Amino acid sequence: MKKGALATGALALGLGSAGSASAQGANVLVYTYDYHPNVQFRVVNALEQSTTVRLLQRAGGGNVPEISQPDDYNAYIIRYQLGAGLQGSQGQITTFVFGRDLSLSSGDTRRFSGDASVFSSTLNLLSTSVQGGGS
Repeated sequence: MKKGALATGALALGLGSAGSASAQGANVLVYTYDYHPNVQFRVVNALEQSTTVRLLQRAGGGNVPEISQPDDYNAYIIRYQLGAGLQGSQGQITTFVFGRDLSLSSGDTRRFSGDASVFSSTLNLLSTSVQGGGS
């Protein structure tokens, strides 16, 4: 099963409460196919720890070499705020951001930096940083 399909299921099952500290400049992980640098996104909610751990492991279970302690990570559901589409509505992409000591609040807006590198080819994750997103 692709991680994207698992991630979609996590939206329905794994919502938790969000933190409140700033994540300006924090090092984070994002799926390669959901990385859109310099595009504003809004934090929707936090994922439960058990869901975060499952998303940061191999599809059949077990850790990848890059992440020996997936429970050290926090994860958040984010939604990109894309330009106006038909009838003035905005298109949206929903995905996840992961980070150690990452603490975001629902409603926060941020952007990923334009500088990213492959973190885990097995999990299809990039490493990048979070910047302020403006209003």
